[in-house]
Amino acid sequence: MISHGQLFSGLLFAFSLVTRSQAATPTAAQWAALNQTVSGRLFAGVPLAQSCYSSYNGTATTPDAAACSAVQSNYTANAYISDHYGGFMNTNWGTCQRTGEGCPLDWNSPSDPTVYAPGQTCYQGSVSPFYIEVQEVSDIQAGLTFANETGVPLSVKNTGHDYTGRSSAPGSLALWTHNVQPEMTYTQGFIPDGCSGPVGDGVTMGAGQQRCLWICGPAGGWITGGGHSAVTNVFGLGVDNVLQIRTVLPNGTYVTANECQNQDLWFALRGGGGSTFGVNFEMTTRAHPKITLQIAYISYYSPDPNSSADLLSLMIQSATQWAAEGWGGYLSPGAYSKQYHSLILMTPLLTNAQAVAAMTPLFDLAYTSGNTVYSYGIDEVEGYNEMYKVYLEPGGEKLGLGTALGSRLIPESQFATPANQTALLDALLEVQNMVTYPTRSNDTLLLSYGVPFQILVTTPSNYPTTAANDTSAVHPAWREAVWHMVLNVPFSNSASAADIKTAFQIATDTTDVLRALIPDGGAYLNEADTFEKDPVGTFWGEAKYERLLSIKKELDPGNLLTCFGCIGWEATDERYGCYPDM
Repeated sequence: MISHGQLFSGLLFAFSLVTRSQAATPTAAQWAALNQTVSGRLFAGVPLAQSCYSSYNGTATTPDAAACSAVQSNYTANAYISDHYGGFMNTNWGTCQRTGEGCPLDWNSPSDPTVYAPGQTCYQGSVSPFYIEVQEVSDIQAGLTFANETGVPLSVKNTGHDYTGRSSAPGSLALWTHNVQPEMTYTQGFIPDGCSGPVGDGVTMGAGQQRCLWICGPAGGWITGGGHSAVTNVFGLGVDNVLQIRTVLPNGTYVTANECQNQDLWFALRGGGGSTFGVNFEMTTRAHPKITLQIAYISYYSPDPNSSADLLSLMIQSATQWAAEGWGGYLSPGAYSKQYHSLILMTPLLTNAQAVAAMTPLFDLAYTSGNTVYSYGIDEVEGYNEMYKVYLEPGGEKLGLGTALGSRLIPESQFATPANQTALLDALLEVQNMVTYPTRSNDTLLLSYGVPFQILVTTPSNYPTTAANDTSAVHPAWREAVWHMVLNVPFSNSASAADIKTAFQIATDTTDVLRALIPDGGAYLNEADTFEKDPVGTFWGEAKYERLLSIKKELDPGNLLTCFGCIGWEATDERYGCYPDM
């Protein structure tokens, strides 16, 4: 068998079992030379659960009981998944969804032997057969050089937190940046390279640092997509706070981008999407003073099948007020069914008494006669990190399941009149009725997999940056939005290609409801319909897209760094051969 992290000796076997995405034929000597160049950190990429199977890509193998047990015990654990190259937050992006071939365990019962009993085969799926465990800039440069010389396609993976599969590609050589985690440093009065004076206090981190909710990497896909969080309302998007990025360009040059140098690249790396302009290695972001947060939370069940409409109506009527008061967080009406509801919101702008007053109508609704309230409260917490550990991390999203998403940014204008509010409510109720689930779970930690949509109050409503003075590539719609809506259609790890296609079609169809309601709106490209019908207008807007495309053509005329739906991508690229056939 081939185990996780096996060295170069197993690579030729692994590569022979997959279909290459280009007619590249590197010699054994070339692979050996690459392995030597990267100090022995060229590894065989294998699916996370391969150790549990007795057949791998059609060849008999011997299961590794100890390794399999570790996978089973950690199949839904975010840290374990991100620490293994073959692990993905949503398992469908490690499979070949077009054919239904992968290497799954039952996400709800990973120790169930029926999934990988004799006769079942673990397939390579979309997991790259080779990866370089990046530790130095020179490792990235070596991978780029090798790809240029041999024609082997590239992919770039950080933590595997990617809802549109941009960090996997069949037959590719992957650059895995997850372990670029030097100790973070704090600089008071940080001066970006080439600038004449400080721009604020900064924290510098490596590409693999994980400081986002669940397993995302701030310096990777999070920042290239724009980056939002529970305090974005007050402190701005990730792209509003980053002070400097160091990245490796497609030609291998290691450069620094900030407001004083390489400004076009600086624009592109902040919202341009994916590892398509460079492979990020280091980022410095603004360090804010420690804040006091008021935390409002509640979860309850109502026997009234219309309770979801009542809660949504209150949320819609309160949306602009809550935004002005600094509230940010996550609203989940209709989890599992239309009758179970939960939310967590936080604000640094109110006192505890003000927060209680603001949330009283919500609590009054939850305590309607007949409802069962499981938990609620308004707590004062010193520091975002403390809030995260107590309120978000314990109930964080478990992993190990496939999902298809859709999304839309809901502008302030949609809340401006009673008629607009009613139209939004009707659209959300329609979406709620459209989403069906091939799989269910009673595990409350899998909340997001049971929610037909989630309302993320994470738009920069109180942040002064406007569409007029924004120097990043994110869609101007972010500056006009109050909500970021995410639509979610989960599916089983053993789903057929037809079932997977159905899930993505449902995601598109539900997104169509919001597209019809807000035809000129935008969406967050990191959490969006994989098959978005108007990516230019939805993710960047025409003006920003044209600038990004021009930068892409200048920096990467050969399209060496590319990913599905990214700037300058080519739909016929065989790296996308495992996406559902839509």
